[in-house]
Amino acid sequence: MAFVHLHIRQWPELVAAHGLEAAESALREAEARLTAVLRTGDHLFRSGLGDLCLILPRLLGDGHATLAAQRFLRELEPPFPLDGTAVHLLPTLGVALATDPAESPESLQRRAATAVVHALRDGQPVGIAAQFGADRMVHELRDALARNALELEYQPIVTLPERRVVGYEALARWCRTSGGRVAPSVFIPMAEDAGLAAELTRWSLQVALREFAPLHRRRPDLYCAVNLSARAFDDPSVPEQVLAALAVWQLPPEALMSEVTETAILRNVGQNAQALAELASHGVRLAIDDFGQGYSSLGYLRHLPAGVLKVDQSFVAAVDDPRSRVLLEAITRMGQRLGMRTVAEGVEDDAMLGAALEAGCDFGQGWLFGRPAPMALWLED
Repeated sequence: MAFVHLHIRQWPELVAAHGLEAAESALREAEARLTAVLRTGDHLFRSGLGDLCLILPRLLGDGHATLAAQRFLRELEPPFPLDGTAVHLLPTLGVALATDPAESPESLQRRAATAVVHALRDGQPVGIAAQFGADRMVHELRDALARNALELEYQPIVTLPERRVVGYEALARWCRTSGGRVAPSVFIPMAEDAGLAAELTRWSLQVALREFAPLHRRRPDLYCAVNLSARAFDDPSVPEQVLAALAVWQLPPEALMSEVTETAILRNVGQNAQALAELASHGVRLAIDDFGQGYSSLGYLRHLPAGVLKVDQSFVAAVDDPRSRVLLEAITRMGQRLGMRTVAEGVEDDAMLGAALEAGCDFGQGWLFGRPAPMALWLED
């Protein structure tokens, strides 16, 4: 989750020149523009004079939060009508990510406000707050990687409506030495920010393929899906690393599905599309993960050789929301028109399954079909 503090820099000048009522009308228009681009579950509220706050849950990391902040700035770029004139607001945003369950809401809000102060000092439109307790957790994560102390669990992906298993997604798990389990949405962005993305990617690939190889020998029709981190493509040798890992564990390229998020792709569409195209040319399957969760344009889909769209679970879970069901169907049809198959993520009950089937999704993944578990459990089936 991210807490965004939006500060209008020239608020006192607006009030002095046009009066409080006119300035308030501009702020209400700003609220309306931002509300129009918020996702289901996002929240916007006032905080003092000339300040707005936003709470953005279910983010993929700091990159996703930055994309959201940039989208908010774009929405506020057109001028605002004020007393018969056109006025451009001057917003500065501070973003704080909630990465530690021990942090209080007050601390999160203070960090976002502090990020605004730092952004104003540096002359930047957006400031990202330092993570709460980040130094201590990064040290523990680096040590866990060095000791091979992380683990992988695997969740089945099934055909719809037959529920035939076609693959397993490898999901990284980290349990700190203190006994607390850290969510991947927290420690993966943390690894990226700390320069550990390459190491985490190598670890995930090697462990996932090593553990999946015995199952593939028994069921050569199955594949293993592995997530590539947002910073993985900063290293131009990623395609070679992936192909080398497949060779080490004597697996064909089609036994692997590389999953990337919208946020990862948009870091550098040209470079990332080239790397993905190289993998696809060797037969590696490609999927776009958590599709629809971001604030991004659809234009990048033209440049990617991905064959699978994994639809974010928020569209599947909102079974009582007609707009979400329409969007789920629209995403599915768009994917099919582009020659892509769709996976409904987060299917937990029959109602969600019904929504996925009604939308025409090709595959499903979620607790209804199987919870993430160590590979040893799936080898017993």
